Amino acid sequence: MKFKNTSLTSWSRQWVTQPLATLRQQLPHRCLLCFQQTQAYHQHLCHCCRADLPYPPFLCLGCANTLASDSALCGTCLHQPPLHPLLTASDYLSPVKELISALKYRGNSQAAFELACHLSRRIEHSINQDYIKKPELLIPVPLHRWRLLSRGFNQAELIANHLGQLLNIAVATPCQRVIATPAQAQLNAKQRRHNLDGVFSCPTTLAVDNIALVDDVYTTGATMNELANTITKHQPIDIQYWCIARTLI
Repeated sequence: MKFKNTSLTSWSRQWVTQPLATLRQQLPHRCLLCFQQTQAYHQHLCHCCRADLPYPPFLCLGCANTLASDSALCGTCLHQPPLHPLLTASDYLSPVKELISALKYRGNSQAAFELACHLSRRIEHSINQDYIKKPELLIPVPLHRWRLLSRGFNQAELIANHLGQLLNIAVATPCQRVIATPAQAQLNAKQRRHNLDGVFSCPTTLAVDNIALVDDVYTTGATMNELANTITKHQPIDIQYWCIARTLI
């Protein structure tokens, strides 16, 4: 006996899709921060915790300092424009830093989606205002293979993948971290600047003119600067820095 497509679709909706949606909604779906029930299973933050995420309306794309009005750069950065625009959602403050810790140290991949959504607001606004060009490619900052083996994932790559889906931008991992170094968080600003000398390699010439490097936290910029220098050794290319939060030191 043959079924018409319309009948099969109706049967599938009645006996599979709708019951599955109902089941998903009834299963526990807790907020990553306060652990209260969220509105829907695909939401990982409740409305209150999402509203608590720090998000200054206007940030300078050079130094990430707060601006009084909507513009690309502060007065200081206007006189000395940055080589690479820096886009962050906020400073490294609660509860953003708790979400980053949940992702980075407890392996909660749901936090990567929420962090990417948070940063995508800033990126979309900057693109719409013509402060930046939409990149053709996103490149997550790579981990050394031993760090990747220990952690099991690269948090920057998880964030980049979600940003790529949200903003319709391709993601690639052409670069490698070839030297294992102490974690940047354990070092002071001076040590950070020299800890990463020559740690990256990028043997592939990129077939694009505009990219964004993606990471979770921006402190001195040493990591992204070294990666950007490695890439530009092979070709001239426009590079943006995208990070969830900036640490104040």
